[in-house]
Amino acid sequence: MKSHDMVAIAFLVILNLGSTTAYAPLSTRRNDQVLTSSNERHIADIRYVEWAGYNGLLPLQNYRNPMKLQGFAGWMCKPMPIHWENHHAKDAPEGIRSKRATADYLASMPLDPRIHLQPLYVDAHLVVVHKESGALSVPGPRQNPSVGGLVHEYFGNEEDNVDKMIVHRLDMHTSGVICYARNKEALSTLHDAFRSKSGVGLGDETVYKKYEALVCGHVKVSEGEIDLPLIRDRYHPPFMKVGIDLEKDTDEVDESVQQHKGYMKMMSKPPKESLSLFRVLAWEIMNGIPVTRLELVPITGRTHQLRVHCAAIGHPIIGDNIYGYNGDGSPYGGLSNDAMKQFPHAASETIQEELFNFVQERRTYHELGEYNGDLCLHAKQLTLLHPISKAPMSFEKDSPF
Repeated sequence: MKSHDMVAIAFLVILNLGSTTAYAPLSTRRNDQVLTSSNERHIADIRYVEWAGYNGLLPLQNYRNPMKLQGFAGWMCKPMPIHWENHHAKDAPEGIRSKRATADYLASMPLDPRIHLQPLYVDAHLVVVHKESGALSVPGPRQNPSVGGLVHEYFGNEEDNVDKMIVHRLDMHTSGVICYARNKEALSTLHDAFRSKSGVGLGDETVYKKYEALVCGHVKVSEGEIDLPLIRDRYHPPFMKVGIDLEKDTDEVDESVQQHKGYMKMMSKPPKESLSLFRVLAWEIMNGIPVTRLELVPITGRTHQLRVHCAAIGHPIIGDNIYGYNGDGSPYGGLSNDAMKQFPHAASETIQEELFNFVQERRTYHELGEYNGDLCLHAKQLTLLHPISKAPMSFEKDSPF
């Protein structure tokens, strides 16, 4: 079977999802805002949903947008600074030219806790925050400044180790909701939940993630799913690509590169099944150029899954400097030109180039509050069962674009 035939089968369009509760609860009941007397945590509205696995008997506590300082100050192990002395980034190295050097420099910039520590919910077991685009979610091997580091510094955890708080990750340039554990039991329970597939209303899953994105061009199908396996990109490690035509890829990679131990270890894993749902929220115009606002639900949790899947159907995410126009990874998620013929309504190269130029301009010149050229991918909603009480909880933050 030819590669483009495989893609045609894998990309299954669903015109009507019928009774699935992937995108909305069965019913909603709104309560007045409540502040608990002890912790003064915000509880917005209460929803009853089927997906939580309890036939709608347990209320889903929905926490929307960051709390005010007085709402979480009681949980902090050190006060928030009134003035931040270390707000100046270190001097950029002279002659910084390569993309890698630029990325390393940006990752090393310190984070102002007054800006980058935005809790949506805090208790003795769990901290849920909103992460800004451009901030690392975890310190990494170089111990760079990160949102996880700020959570550890200001809220702490049982083992006094930031690595023992990490439940999941968001890409550096992806904004949105992320959670951290504060004790061993919570970490273990949440790890088990996140290792399972994300929930889509089937009643058995305990984690549901929903993203919002702006992609190039107008997506012609209102909703559907993208079912394409992913693997490490042999040409551009450690990035990802669609896992087809692998035998041909191996033949075209330089033999000396193939023998490198790190390369061999990275490429030894076979393609992994990867599934994403999408739904068109709006067809929009950005600077006179057609774009589409999508709701994305990752059923599996592969590295860069949503970014590769959007690129593979011809609608890369705006601001994606890896899988978008002139990116560092393989174009169109590594699919061939023949394979891309299966998507006649994909965003044209002209549209992608115009948006690329607009993004580059905005990264240099933009007014406060305007789009600044960041990756237009936002983790809008995270829904899970509390690791200790097992209460269904949902955390949301509106997208910044």
